[in-house]
Amino acid sequence: MRYRNLRRLHLWVSLLTAVPLLVLSLSGALLVYAPELQQALDGEVRNTGPVGASLSPTAIVDRVAQQRPELDIWSISLAKQDVWTAWLSGGAGVMRIDPTSGDILEHFHPKDRFEGWLTALHRRYLVDGPTAKWVRHGVSAVALLLVVQCAIGLWLWLKPPMPFRRLSVSFRQGTRFGILRLHQATGIATFLILTAVALTGMAMYWHDPMRVALEWATFSKVEEPQPPKDQTLAPLKDLDAGIAAATVAIPDARLSHFRLPRNPTDSMVVGLMPEGAGDGQATRVWVGDDPARVLYVYAASEANLATTIWHMRYIIHVGKFGLGTSWGPIVRALWVIVALVPAAFVISGLWLYLGRRSREQRSRARARSFAPAE
Repeated sequence: MRYRNLRRLHLWVSLLTAVPLLVLSLSGALLVYAPELQQALDGEVRNTGPVGASLSPTAIVDRVAQQRPELDIWSISLAKQDVWTAWLSGGAGVMRIDPTSGDILEHFHPKDRFEGWLTALHRRYLVDGPTAKWVRHGVSAVALLLVVQCAIGLWLWLKPPMPFRRLSVSFRQGTRFGILRLHQATGIATFLILTAVALTGMAMYWHDPMRVALEWATFSKVEEPQPPKDQTLAPLKDLDAGIAAATVAIPDARLSHFRLPRNPTDSMVVGLMPEGAGDGQATRVWVGDDPARVLYVYAASEANLATTIWHMRYIIHVGKFGLGTSWGPIVRALWVIVALVPAAFVISGLWLYLGRRSREQRSRARARSFAPAE
């Protein structure tokens, strides 16, 4: 394709995606620090009673049931030791629980908070109901067009001779020249990270095609845990015994979360973080029967490349890997910058186009003024 036609295509795709891309870019940058922003707005939830040893999981579940019998706990996270987080089934929202007493500290629906509102804006432009799924297709399409734009921009940079000389940003030859060079250099510098963020965002909703693409790119298959399904198992009566059995199977691991059985013959899933395991590498243990016994173990740290990337797609998308390390804050700050790059591309690209169009119009006007009269 000719350079001029490719540049025109780059322009028209930019015009088509300008507004939705600006929304995704700005909301995505805020979402990197959304938990901290939410905490600043609401204040951190803390225990107000005396600090003591945590109750057992069974005691906490029973205590919550006494306070709110109409609510059903689906999963509990122990990410914060002083306040446990419980996700409720049936779309009933989220609870914060005092592990030392089992008291419910707060109950809320994520969509009613700033973080939930921001997430809804980023994922579906605040559209609810049956239309939301089509809007999410549109959001994924915008992410795909961003990847296409990055590829076109890379080709436009490579096509003229001496591309690496054009990575030198200088405003000595004028503002337009400096902005153009900055536009190109930023695109090259962020190409890989920006593409990874866009692709992982698409994978949040376009599951099947992105899974196939990932398997093709990594020459490996995405493996899913295959716990046994045995309808003859006795119901798990003792959650504490189930968690104890899981921790015995994976020694030197920290309890991360556990998911309660939904039906009498279902297993409890216990998430354990082995020592030295990174984000997204929790070992999941399926426990069931009576007395409680381990039925299946899935170690994420031993998964192949495709499986590791697939199960870390959200962590990669929002830059949450490395939390708890010295370089974790650097990654999050970098992800904010990368999230803002599409907005910078839209603004600078449109500014360059309007400037070029204005010069062309002035040039044609001068040509007409000097044209001989008929």
